[in-house]
Amino acid sequence: MSQTRYLIGVDVGGTFTDLLAYDESERRLLSAKVPSLPGEQWRGVLEALKELEIPFDTIRAFVHGTTIATNALLQRRGAKTALVTTKGFRDVLEIGKGRRLTGGLFDAAWQRPEPLVPRDLRHEVSERIEHTGGVLVALDDTELDEVLTTLRKQQIEAVAVAFVNSYVNPANEKDAAATLRQHLDGIPITESAALIPERGEFERASTAVLNAYLTPVMSNYLAMLAKELSGQGITAPVNIMGSNGGAMTLEIAAQRCAGTFLSGPVGGVSGAVRVAGLAQCPDIITFDMGGTSTDVALVHDLTPRMSHDNQIDAYPLRMPQLDIHTIGAGGGSIIWLGPDRTLQIGPQSAGALPGPACYGRGGTEPTISDANLLLGRLDSERPLAGGLRLDKPAAEAAFKSIADELDTDDLVRLADGALAVAVAKMAGAVREVSVHRGFDPRDFVLIGFGGAGPMHSFLVAEELGMSKVLIPRFPGHLSALGQMMADLRRDLVKAWGGRLSQLKLADLKREADALREEGSALLTADGISLDRQRHEFTMDMRYSGQSFTLAITWSPDDTDFAPLRQAFDARHQETFGYADRSNDAEIVNIRLVSIGDVDKPVLEFKPGSSSDHLMRQRDVWFGGWKETNIFTRANLPLGFSFEGPAIVEEAGGTSIVPPGWTVTVDNSGELLCRHTEYYS
Repeated sequence: MSQTRYLIGVDVGGTFTDLLAYDESERRLLSAKVPSLPGEQWRGVLEALKELEIPFDTIRAFVHGTTIATNALLQRRGAKTALVTTKGFRDVLEIGKGRRLTGGLFDAAWQRPEPLVPRDLRHEVSERIEHTGGVLVALDDTELDEVLTTLRKQQIEAVAVAFVNSYVNPANEKDAAATLRQHLDGIPITESAALIPERGEFERASTAVLNAYLTPVMSNYLAMLAKELSGQGITAPVNIMGSNGGAMTLEIAAQRCAGTFLSGPVGGVSGAVRVAGLAQCPDIITFDMGGTSTDVALVHDLTPRMSHDNQIDAYPLRMPQLDIHTIGAGGGSIIWLGPDRTLQIGPQSAGALPGPACYGRGGTEPTISDANLLLGRLDSERPLAGGLRLDKPAAEAAFKSIADELDTDDLVRLADGALAVAVAKMAGAVREVSVHRGFDPRDFVLIGFGGAGPMHSFLVAEELGMSKVLIPRFPGHLSALGQMMADLRRDLVKAWGGRLSQLKLADLKREADALREEGSALLTADGISLDRQRHEFTMDMRYSGQSFTLAITWSPDDTDFAPLRQAFDARHQETFGYADRSNDAEIVNIRLVSIGDVDKPVLEFKPGSSSDHLMRQRDVWFGGWKETNIFTRANLPLGFSFEGPAIVEEAGGTSIVPPGWTVTVDNSGELLCRHTEYYS
């Protein structure tokens, strides 16, 4: 048996499956990129492993990012789900907050999306918990038996149980779930308070329904993945990337599948934070552009923003996840004409099959990748992943279909215009996570990654007036790198608090100690020893009379509430521009993040040794055809610098550097790029 052992990170995207393997003996990274197989994502994982010819018995750890939950919801392929709730609250799921969750405020054609659980599958039982936690009405077992009979007739596949005020006392909810499990053998049951013990019956019920709706789909995939990996001799523990930025075991992922919606994009943010730290760039905006979508996130002081009040498609989801904004603009996004004959980008995508027209697999509609090929930014002579060579005549034929409608024969300017529209759309996504959150994007470094990120990140930066761009090593595999380096993470919350003037610090510490013990026990059950555990507290706080909260870091070592109050006032000032120091502040929730540290790869940069940095030259369109230097990234030595226009090619990614940019190979091996006009 080989002595070499490998850490594996896999990101399954809509178009490609990216795999990164870390060779622990030689401290090197190996990469593979293969087409994703819709409906059989696990096959792409195995194909990527086989491409690297890694002995399966040498794999020590395996972390997987997946889009199973997201795709199942978007395509409405979840399980037939029922909701059991408190009598009189059957329609809360449909009434919601009485406001639009999707669609424009003034869109006259807007219609409320249908709930995932239709009304005939929503069942009521007599029970009631008071807001103080007292049992006002015990669970009516007779009514529950009648519900059981109906559920069997309806042939449901999953059940969500969401009772009013169960967050403060889950006794009735637990009893109902136990009875359902006993008599509905094999049907997954989701308890709302076990998932998120927080106020807000609508959000809690919606989250429980989402989890129940997706559990059979996710459980089946995870079971198949584990079976196939085991059948290939892979005995290493397999973890799934969670939306919260940490990894979870397969068992936990099957129970909390609603926590995997951002499984893939989160890996990219985690990987970006690591390389930004190496390059000493603490404030970054991540720009992850793949074949189907573009994901952006803001990271301040190497700390990604976290959100607990989220929305997936049209449905509220109150589970912790990184604050990532996604738009339907990727390399495979289809370019089309709107009713007013203007160019539109996505969200429809050519996907993996047939893919963009230039892939030569039967695609006929123009995409962003086709546009880049026509502009000379992609090379039809250089094979892509899997030996794929791009077909320029096919790309021209695809664009001609639009050109004919617009009565033009200038395909190059048409492709350039399409890219300009795409860049404007992607710049809007960056504004969403920066300007709309109170940050100036010009104060941040844009990190471009994903298969198409380095091709467009410079143009997006110019659109926003940003002066710095960072291109990491293995940009097409950065999400896989982030997954490989993910610690195990458990998030716990306790609805507790009140006005600071009326609370006792000893009571807070008692509640915090109980949460810490629970978090530690969960990590221990996951195989994490006590010396590798970290526990971090935050308080959800607001001024008295407010509805919304801010998360404020709290240390159990504090001797009074003064540091917490000062931190809250400062955060409120930073976020909203003012602080009401004369008003009392209150705690709404205690949150705990319990982290289990795992072994991580040591990223060593081994610079190129070739003196032939310049590979070749070709004409590339930058508002006109310009002779452009083409570099091979592996040959670039430490400290090497060059100016645009230039193209840097590497496995899994192509960086397009327009005129006006200077690029230097940083000590960490990343490409640190500065705009000569904006940067000073």
